Amino acid sequence: MKLFLATALLLAAPFFPASGQTNQTVASPSLGDPFSDPLIQQVQKRHQKAVNGDSTETKSLTTDLEKWTKEHPDNHLLQAYLGSVYTLDSRDAWPGPGKLTYLENGGKELDAAVAADPNNPAVRFVRAIDYFELPAIFCKRQTARDDFQILVKQVEGLLPNAYTLNVETQQAIYYYAGLSYKQLSQPTDAKETWQRGFKLAPSSPLGFKIRAELSKLD
Repeated sequence: MKLFLATALLLAAPFFPASGQTNQTVASPSLGDPFSDPLIQQVQKRHQKAVNGDSTETKSLTTDLEKWTKEHPDNHLLQAYLGSVYTLDSRDAWPGPGKLTYLENGGKELDAAVAADPNNPAVRFVRAIDYFELPAIFCKRQTARDDFQILVKQVEGLLPNAYTLNVETQQAIYYYAGLSYKQLSQPTDAKETWQRGFKLAPSSPLGFKIRAELSKLD
């Protein structure tokens, strides 16, 4: 798992209590972009460290997310991140039954989060990227592609979307949707998706990434 949301959206993050502190209030996402919530930005930042191989951060974030999701069962974006971090725990676990258990629990949390909050694009986006990054042997790439198709339709107003997404988030959805199509050998769909995403902000960091991907298809 080399790419993930924190890198894609280039979000800044304020101070966040260390693992074990108990005075943190977990805020539910507003009707604005869920990824702009200060707590979610912090989770993203810590998650990115875990993605980059920081096993200590992975364990710490797992502990915090397990606590917060119990305290705030209706915050399904936190639940989705818990599912994602479980897959990272699987990466770090010793070979054996525990490794598979972490992966299975990760999928259960991700799927449950999307089922509980299907109109929240942030929840679906976390699952889509997590499944996109999993090796093909786990048979999750089709689900990722389907998620990205739904996300693009939500951005374009063709499906219900409970939130107003920032341009950065919208463009990230198009970028990863294109990568998913490319991963499944659908270059025409990838090109059309990237072209729509590129128009949102041609000079943004993601705009340059999309331009680079489009150049590979010419």
